[in-house]
Amino acid sequence: MVSSLVQAGSVRPAIQAPDTGAADVYDRQLSCQIWSLEGDLIGRSQSAPAERLSEGGDDGFSERTIRGERWRVYTVHDRDAGFRVMVGDNLAVREHLVGNVVTALIGPAVLGLLALGVLIWWSVGRGLAPIRQMTRSLAVRDAEDLTALDVSPDARELRPFALALNDLMSRLGAARRREAEFTAAAAHELRTPLAGLRVQAQIAASSSDPAVRSRALEQMQTSVDRTARLVTGLLALAREDEMPVSDEDRRWVTLRALFAGAEGDGRVSFVDGDALLNVDPDRFGAAAANLLANAQAHAESSILISYDPTSGRLIVEDDGPGVAFSDLHRLGRRFFRASNAPTGGSGLGLSIVLATVKAHGGQVQFLRSPGGGLRVEVTIPEQASESLSNSTKRD
Repeated sequence: MVSSLVQAGSVRPAIQAPDTGAADVYDRQLSCQIWSLEGDLIGRSQSAPAERLSEGGDDGFSERTIRGERWRVYTVHDRDAGFRVMVGDNLAVREHLVGNVVTALIGPAVLGLLALGVLIWWSVGRGLAPIRQMTRSLAVRDAEDLTALDVSPDARELRPFALALNDLMSRLGAARRREAEFTAAAAHELRTPLAGLRVQAQIAASSSDPAVRSRALEQMQTSVDRTARLVTGLLALAREDEMPVSDEDRRWVTLRALFAGAEGDGRVSFVDGDALLNVDPDRFGAAAANLLANAQAHAESSILISYDPTSGRLIVEDDGPGVAFSDLHRLGRRFFRASNAPTGGSGLGLSIVLATVKAHGGQVQFLRSPGGGLRVEVTIPEQASESLSNSTKRD
C-alpha cells in the first residue's frame, strides 16, 4: 500500500524526528521505511528505527534483531521508481499485546468457570435432593413397612422409578401375605394328622384290647399317609413356585403317557390319546396326576380326557356331583376343599395344577361339565402347537 501511494505521489516521503519513546507502546508495533536503491533512507515512520529493517535484497518476509528487538519485515522493490519499501512488525510489541489480551481474558474466564462450577453444583444438588430424600426415607423405614413411597411433585423424573418401586413393594407385600397365609394353613393341616397320631398312639399304648389296638394302629397309618401326602404336595408346590419351565426342559409327550395313572380305570376315556403336548414331562406329569386323582375321587362312571392341538386346550371332565358355583372361583387356592369334597385330601392338588400350568405359561379354568361334574380346561401356550407342526414335519 505504501509503495503504491509513493509511486502515485499521494505520499511524500520525509524523514521523521527521532523516536523519543513517549508514544504508546502499540504505536511502535508497525514501522515503515523507504530506501532508495542506492541505500539512502528516503523516509520512515516515527516509530521506525534508523537502522535498516531488512538487510537482504530480495522481496518478501525476513527477520532481523535491531537493538535487542526482533522484527518481522516485509520488503517490496519498485525498480522503476527507484525505491524500496520495508514494513516491520515489532515482535516484542506483538507478544506484549498477546500477553495483555491473554491476561485480560484469564480473569473473566476463571470467574466464569467458578460461577459455572457453582451453578452446576447447585443444579445437580437440587436435582439430586429428591433422591437423597427418598434414600433417607428408605434407610429409616422398618423392614415390615411396605407402604407406598411419597414423591415430591417437583421430582417428575423420579415418578416412574417411584411408581415401579411402589409396585414392587405392593407385589412383595402380597407375596408375604400369601406366604404367611400358606404357612399358617400348612401348620394347621400338619397339626391335625400329628394330633391324630398322638391320640391313636396313646390309645394303642393304654389299651389291652387287641381289636382296639389294631384299630388305633390303622388310624395311625392313615394319619401318616395323610401327612406324607401333605408334605409331598408342599414340596411340589415349592418346586413349582421356583422358576418357569424353560424350552430346554420341554419334551413331546403323548396325552396317554401324561395320564399314565388312568390305566386300568374303566371310567377313563381319551379323545385322541396319542396327541402330543410340548411340556416338561416330570412337572406336568405331576399336575396331570393331580387332575386325574381329583376326577377319580368325584366321578361316578365317566372321566373324559381330550386335547385339541389347534387351540392348545387340554380338558379333563367327570360326571360326578360337581362343585357349587360359589366354590368354582375358589378352586386352586391352597388348602381349599369344596364343601362336598371327600375326606382325606389336603387341598393342594389343584393348587399344584395351577402352579405347574403357570410355570408353563398357560392358564386354567374351572367350569361345570355338561355331564354335571367338574370341567377343568388347561390352555397350553400357542408355541407348543407351532412346535408340534415343525416336529411333525421333521419326523
